[in-house]
Amino acid sequence: MVNQIKNPWHSRPIDVHRWSDHPEVRDLVDRIWEGFLGETITERGPGPKPRMGFRKQLRVVILDLYVAWLDDPELSIGVSMSVNSWDTNSRYNALHISKKIIPIIKELHEKGLIDLSKGSYGSPGAKGNRTTRIRASEELQGWFAKAKFERDDIGRAEGEEVVVLKGDSNKQIDYEDTPETRGWREDLQAYNDLIANSFVDIPSLQEPTLEISKELPPGATGDIDES
Repeated sequence: MVNQIKNPWHSRPIDVHRWSDHPEVRDLVDRIWEGFLGETITERGPGPKPRMGFRKQLRVVILDLYVAWLDDPELSIGVSMSVNSWDTNSRYNALHISKKIIPIIKELHEKGLIDLSKGSYGSPGAKGNRTTRIRASEELQGWFAKAKFERDDIGRAEGEEVVVLKGDSNKQIDYEDTPETRGWREDLQAYNDLIANSFVDIPSLQEPTLEISKELPPGATGDIDES
C-alpha cells in the first residue's frame, strides 16, 4: 500500500555510500529485483557497461530506506530526479551511482514499494524548492521488520570521500588534491577508523553502582580526625 507523504520537509538527503555484503541484504534486494524490477530495468543494452551494476544501485537505495525507517518510519529521503545530478566520476560518488537510479526509484513507486512526493521548483533560490522525497511503503516496511539483518550489518562504501568542500551555495564542489587536502584526508580517516573500532557507551543511572551504608560500623563515631 502506497501512502501520501504528508510532510516532505521531514527528510534528509539520500546517502549514496550505504553498503553491505550481508547475505540477507543481498537476498532481500534480489527478491525485489527479480519480483518487481528485473523485467523493466535491464542491465543489458547498447553502450558501455555501467561502472556500478543496476542491481547494486538498488541495494544502495534499499539500504538507505532501511536506515531511515529504523530512525523514524515517517522520515523521508530527498533524492534528485535530474539526470544532471548523477555524475559517476564525482569524487563524492564512490559507488558510481548513475542516472539509472531515477527509473529504479520510479519503478519502486509504481510497484508500491515506496511512497513518493514529487519535487518542486519555483525559481532559483525559492523557499519552496525541494527534491523528490521517498520512503519505504507499508509493504516494504513489513519486509524490513522481518529482515534478518540489523543496523550494525550496514557500513560505508570503501573509498568514500571524507574531505568535502562546499561553495557559497552550500553545494559540494570537486577539487584537485593538494598536499594539504591529502593531509586532511589522512587525519580524518585515522579518526574515523578509531571511532569505528571503539565502543562508546553511557552507563545506566537507574540503579546505583556504589551503595553506601547509612549505618556506621562498630566503633566508628563519625567524628573527623584533625590530628
